[in-house]
Amino acid sequence: MRGKLTCVGKPAVGVVVKLQDHDTFDPNDTLGCNKTREDGSYEVQGFTDEKSLIDLRLKIYTDCHDSSLWGLIKNTPCQRRITFEIPKEAINDGQTVTKWFDVGETNLDMKQPSESRACAIFERC
Repeated sequence: MRGKLTCVGKPAVGVVVKLQDHDTFDPNDTLGCNKTREDGSYEVQGFTDEKSLIDLRLKIYTDCHDSSLWGLIKNTPCQRRITFEIPKEAINDGQTVTKWFDVGETNLDMKQPSESRACAIFERC
């Protein structure tokens, strides 16, 4: 996966982006993790050797407009967690990326329907 994140019209720098295999009955497998660059861009890739189909999700952990969307206290340890389901066509076979899936530019100013809260200190790369 590759894309770009913005906040208040500027590149969102240092935002954690994870690629996860969503599992129903056991913990999600983090396949890859990265942080956005100075220009807000990111690339994240991963590999799993599961025999069944994977349910791939891209998760973004951000503080962009966190207090204005969620509460009264600024700089809380919690973050906005935005989740995107990845289409099956974007999944490569093997350990090497043969075709990058371009997520495009995501404006973090907007609240997303798939948004939740992440209040764990482990949401880091």
